[in-house]
Amino acid sequence: MPSLDNWIETPQEIIQKIYEKHGGSSPWEKEVDDYFTSRMANVEAWISIPSLNEVPIKDLRHGQLVRFRGMFQDQLGPEMYGSGALIKNTSSGSQKNITGKFKDELSLGLDEEVIHWNSTESRSCYYCVPVPGETPWVKQIFREKNKFPGVQPSRSLLIGKKRTFEEEQDDCEMMEEGESNKRPCPRTSNDVANATNGNLEKILNFPLPSSESIGCIVKIYSDDEIPLNDVMEVVGVLSFNTPGVLVDDEEPEEFQPPSSVVPRIHCIRTQKWEHNNPYLPSHGGQKWVEDTTAVTASSTSVRDELHGLFTEFFLGDSLAADYLLCHLLSRVYSRKDTLALGKLSLNLTNIPVDSVVFQESYPRVLFSLLERLVTKAHYLPMSLENLNTLRMIPKKDYQENRLIAGCLQLSSQTHLVLDETAMTEGQLVADGVRNVTAIGNITSWQKIEYDFNYHQVEFHTDIPVLILSERRSIVATDVNLPLRLNLQRGTPFSDLVNKLENDAELLVRMRNYLTVVRLLSFKLDDTMQEAVQRDFIQSRAPGQTNPMSTEDFHLLLVLSRLLALTYGKSELNFDLWQRA
Repeated sequence: MPSLDNWIETPQEIIQKIYEKHGGSSPWEKEVDDYFTSRMANVEAWISIPSLNEVPIKDLRHGQLVRFRGMFQDQLGPEMYGSGALIKNTSSGSQKNITGKFKDELSLGLDEEVIHWNSTESRSCYYCVPVPGETPWVKQIFREKNKFPGVQPSRSLLIGKKRTFEEEQDDCEMMEEGESNKRPCPRTSNDVANATNGNLEKILNFPLPSSESIGCIVKIYSDDEIPLNDVMEVVGVLSFNTPGVLVDDEEPEEFQPPSSVVPRIHCIRTQKWEHNNPYLPSHGGQKWVEDTTAVTASSTSVRDELHGLFTEFFLGDSLAADYLLCHLLSRVYSRKDTLALGKLSLNLTNIPVDSVVFQESYPRVLFSLLERLVTKAHYLPMSLENLNTLRMIPKKDYQENRLIAGCLQLSSQTHLVLDETAMTEGQLVADGVRNVTAIGNITSWQKIEYDFNYHQVEFHTDIPVLILSERRSIVATDVNLPLRLNLQRGTPFSDLVNKLENDAELLVRMRNYLTVVRLLSFKLDDTMQEAVQRDFIQSRAPGQTNPMSTEDFHLLLVLSRLLALTYGKSELNFDLWQRA
């Protein structure tokens, strides 16, 4: 078996050796899984695998192991492939079995040919994009953590394998459609050039504009179905040298962009991410427990720092700071019938249009502040033009069999900041009405209906929505709070940012606090449940001037839960319940 040092650079050689060892019988796949699981068992080994998010594809080798951190944007059609083939050497007459798993093409010598395919199987294909809305500081930390020395492309990519470029071109011209041992023509820079001239954005199909210009088709061999919009890091064999030639020729034409533009990853391992904070380990392990304990131990002091920062930004409005802090920690922790429990959409009104203190757009300044604290965020001006023209709702393209992304196709816990101060008078067209309805479905129900032409398909969301407006928003929210800004006081925004960024340790503590506290488990003990129910019944007793509605009661429960979490508490007590 190849040296263990080569498991990243030559995984297919290791896979082939295991395949030969078992003669292609079923236990070989489990041994492959066990082998790579053991190699990636610790964090150091995992991050030693180059990441496509940070390492340019030109510095990687076709056929090596890579990582990719992304959102599963679309599920493509299943792909049939030859999982094993009998190969004959026409010179010596010798024969051998090779596996077609974890690859798009067979690497045949000049004197080798396919005698027959032993079996045909199916693999699931997904299109993955860089995490939409991933904030700049997160990208920067990942770049620093995932620095790799430059890797020279493999020799076969530069000069061809056993043949000259001209010989390969001649063979490509002479090949016939039904030939069983097809060899693809080598890729040239024209593939990238053709994709770059006007349609790269269409090919990449990102929900939001991104500084990263790479998406991946991830091919998965297990039976597990991955929900759309999940964020995962996948590890697999990189394929960007050729288009898939092991795919069944009878499969319908589908989304098949050049692999030099959209590389393929033949997945070996996946890791679902509950968060994308680069300072913290993955959710659930022992290191996570240790870090969570440390963060919650200092949560009260960090809360005070954050609350003070927000109060200063809101020019003395400490109530707005309370609500913003609760909003940032909100998430859907459960669903009951149509209710999404735990959400807290927030509409801050009385937003100043012309800010003397900040000397720029107040909503943009607030977003700039939040973007420095949270890991995923998107700012969307709700101008009439944006509402009428932006594609917000994903739509199925049946001709290419792909889901065309919309800017509301976001992963869980992406903070969506809507700037309604950008709205002007005018008429909403049909698309504008649909977009406003889609936003309202997220704020009220945490769901969105994708457009599949002949029908709508409902997807659950978990997107905290903050709306900034002069008056009450046109979209219903859980909380509407008029700001009480003291425009005679206030610190210039540049000073607030400098104060924050000059204390790097505090900034890290704030970022970790917002990640960890949001994910804390929470419960009501029996005593508190009885007290809460008693207060609800009393509020609806005969003679009450303003009896509490069921909706108000649910909101009060959410607020009390979030208020407790802001202090790092996983249980509600009487004091916090009364305060809520």
